[in-house]
Amino acid sequence: MQSLFVLPRTAQEPDSIAVQAEQGSVSWAELEDRARRVAQGLRAEGVGEQEAWAILARNRLEWPELALGNARAGSRYVPVNYHLTVAEMAELLTDSASRLLVVGLDDADIGRRAAAAAGIDKVIVLGAGYDAWLDEQSPDPLPECSAGAALQYTGGTTGRSKGVIRSGSALNASELTRPFAQWGAMTQMPSGAQMMLVTPIYHALGGGVLMASMALGDPLIITDRWDPVRMLELIEQHHVAGVPMVPTQFIRLLKLDPEVRHRYDVSSLQWVLHTAAPCPEWAKHQMIDWFGPVVVELYGSSEGVGPVIATSQEWLAHPGTVGRATAMLELSILDDDGNDLPQGEIGTIHAKRIDGTPSYHGDPEKSAAMVRPDGRFTVGDVGWLDDEGYLFLADRRVDLIIVGGTNIYPAEIEAVLTQHPGVTDAAVFGLPHPDWGQEVKAVVQPADGMQLDVAALTEFARARLAPFKVPASIDVDPALPREASGKLKKHQLRKRYIEEEAGR
Repeated sequence: MQSLFVLPRTAQEPDSIAVQAEQGSVSWAELEDRARRVAQGLRAEGVGEQEAWAILARNRLEWPELALGNARAGSRYVPVNYHLTVAEMAELLTDSASRLLVVGLDDADIGRRAAAAAGIDKVIVLGAGYDAWLDEQSPDPLPECSAGAALQYTGGTTGRSKGVIRSGSALNASELTRPFAQWGAMTQMPSGAQMMLVTPIYHALGGGVLMASMALGDPLIITDRWDPVRMLELIEQHHVAGVPMVPTQFIRLLKLDPEVRHRYDVSSLQWVLHTAAPCPEWAKHQMIDWFGPVVVELYGSSEGVGPVIATSQEWLAHPGTVGRATAMLELSILDDDGNDLPQGEIGTIHAKRIDGTPSYHGDPEKSAAMVRPDGRFTVGDVGWLDDEGYLFLADRRVDLIIVGGTNIYPAEIEAVLTQHPGVTDAAVFGLPHPDWGQEVKAVVQPADGMQLDVAALTEFARARLAPFKVPASIDVDPALPREASGKLKKHQLRKRYIEEEAGR
């Protein structure tokens, strides 16, 4: 029988607050008790070791106990993006062979429809029904088993979403804090300090920080809807030491009125982790100037191309880098024929992990296509390494624009456009051109209350970019399609413009 507690802070401070959210708060002892009941409930519902079940919920109080209960039960929880359609959700539930669905009240209707389409009979709605279900379960720990993990699905921004099975040796449920504590240490995450989550927990970043917070004994504030001013208020009020963010949140913070930005005391911050999308250099500089040298960049992927880490000091010494590989992996840059490229040359980024290669759930062909015979694998990102091993990103292969044989990387153009005071977000992609193969298209989202002059914005870009990089046309859109994780859905925009052109 495994021990009653698995979290280090429970034995030390069982009655102190572990998690607080809009729904209330739980102590460390309550968190572990509820997690044991979740594990017992999963088994009672027929979810065995390594079998899947799903969570469709916005950020709320129950997430930590669900994740911890999954780990204790040895099962695989599938975090479902609540922005998906019923058909897309049903596809994930079917592909993962999920046995049951836990769903938040806000998404109960769409969740039930997706579950029905996937043939799932058991749907548990968070709130009173979930609490009653939990009360029926035993508070005793299950016998020792392999630790459960998330079956994380990729964002699906370049095709059908794929479930990722990460490499790694078997770990017992009683040892589950070890790898998350190691991950926290690799990313410079403080131990025993107040954390806050403002990114969605269904995403790999939110889920990773959630588990690392529990492993390191960090009390956690969970917010549902992100608001830049509210976040600053909470940092000051609760002396928040750490928060993960995405670059679009950086930009929205920096677009606040300076008087508002500097109204709040953010001196408690020790760790601001950002990832999920390229961060413009101007934004990174300004965030470090504002928050101090506490900004840490993480490059990686659900498949495990990472973590690659850059501290503020490293980034200032190597502007634009996403960091160096941690002890977990080796990085290399290959050309289209699979040959290693020398330092400084752009190619496809490959990683080799010390704990083996990942795979895609139920898709051996895609798994094989990702991995080379020597164990190196790629998710299609493009970049280069300098002579000190620092990695720099060019873009994703799928986003590369080729105009008359010249490679153009959208991230560079997006960084310039978002620097304009009237722009809060930008998407740059290639559209077919009869003579040049492709042309550069930009769609921008205006900052709150701003009217954009497209001609002036084009001149702004022309003053900062080589002529062949300047967008052939710029459109204004009130809200660009992004995942809550921060990833831009360029494929949606590109498809829309191509279809509109074909319909003319």
